[in-house]
Amino acid sequence: MNSLQNHAHMGKVMQATRVATAVMEPRRARIIIILLALCTALQMTSFGMIFPLFARKIGDFGDGVAVLATSVMAYSLAGVIAAPFMGSLADRFGRRPLILGSFAVYTAAFTGYYLAATSLVFIVIRGLAGALTAGLGPATMGLVADIAPEDERGRWIGIIGGGTSAGFIIGPVVGGLLYDKWGYGPPFMASIGMALITFLIAFFIIPETHTREERRRDILHQKRAARLAPETGTAVSFWSSLPHPLLAFGILLFINLSMIFAWFFIDPQLPFYVFDELGWSTAQLGAAISFYGWAALIGSLTLSQSSDRWGRKPILIIGLILHSAQYVGLMLTNVYWVIIAAFIIAGLGEALVNPALSAAYLDITPEEHRSRAMGIKGAVGSLGSLLAPALVVVIVGTVPPQTVFLISAALILATALLVFIALRLPGRIEAARDLTWEVSQERVMAAQSALHRVTVSAATARKLKSAT
Repeated sequence: MNSLQNHAHMGKVMQATRVATAVMEPRRARIIIILLALCTALQMTSFGMIFPLFARKIGDFGDGVAVLATSVMAYSLAGVIAAPFMGSLADRFGRRPLILGSFAVYTAAFTGYYLAATSLVFIVIRGLAGALTAGLGPATMGLVADIAPEDERGRWIGIIGGGTSAGFIIGPVVGGLLYDKWGYGPPFMASIGMALITFLIAFFIIPETHTREERRRDILHQKRAARLAPETGTAVSFWSSLPHPLLAFGILLFINLSMIFAWFFIDPQLPFYVFDELGWSTAQLGAAISFYGWAALIGSLTLSQSSDRWGRKPILIIGLILHSAQYVGLMLTNVYWVIIAAFIIAGLGEALVNPALSAAYLDITPEEHRSRAMGIKGAVGSLGSLLAPALVVVIVGTVPPQTVFLISAALILATALLVFIALRLPGRIEAARDLTWEVSQERVMAAQSALHRVTVSAATARKLKSAT
């Protein structure tokens, strides 16, 4: 608040420069984020149990890499279309409905994967799951941004990432062991049951953090900004609601695109490569993914605050370089424990990149558009997971697996170079809302005039009362 003038009859007139909002008590905020991380861990464990079995199931249908890649494309295309829309819904209607809805859909989708009798049915179910769960990431990041202090965003985003990594520690190993001993039934039943438990836990413990009052305030702010745009010369559009600077936003999107493209480019090839050419069992593939998950979990719990302390850019560069290790390892060796070591290094890299990347998005995003921005991030990520398997379908059978791994490694390292050269992020200072309509000189003068009239009316009323 800034003092403008002193008036003998009005006292001190103050100009409002920001809107004060209630802040959640830190202990309660920490508990909510930890509980959400727990739900994420359970959900990813349930998915991890059946993830290594997708290639087995497609193979039993008589199909191979191309069909598995097509199922990934269906999931990703649906996510590309739905993610921005789902992010806007999370801003408009709250985080909780999107989170609960996504957990419910996962339960139904896992059931559908188990019951699917043909590759076509499997692909359709993956597409529906991609569309209906696209709001989970934007809503989750919006929840963290709602209640976590700005200078601790990387840390708490890392806690959520740790939940994701924890799921990949247990799920693939257990799922692989159950399949190797008893077939599809036990791992899928365990996965479906755990997904249902995750939904029930979230239903009872995850509150709404973007309250109705806050949503109404944001809507009113946007309406006022739109009404006053002709007077202020400020364009109110989709572009003006995006994070700024736009160049930084574009580079952050490219980081997200390249990381997901690199993984999904090898994803359809990897299980067939390790099963057919390296002779791994399903349990061995699950163990490799588990080691990656352990590294990502430990890194998320111990390194996620690195970008809060040392800055987003240097942590992004280091994390990307480390993350490329898994592709380099697959490309250069077929020794199981060397590949495991490469996966561990890559997991640590992801633990550095993901919190820094999400925190960088939130640093430059207006408060009222946080979930929308994360929805755009999710859509771009889905675009990467769409384009990569599409390219796999085109080149399958003509390009050896080592070349596929080389392309992914080169893409990640090139992205690190781009970040080093071009990424410029503003200093992380407390972001001031764009309240031009609230601090304009015309409104200040109107407020002064109104106060003056009230003061004069009150003085006149006192004189009349004393006269009578």
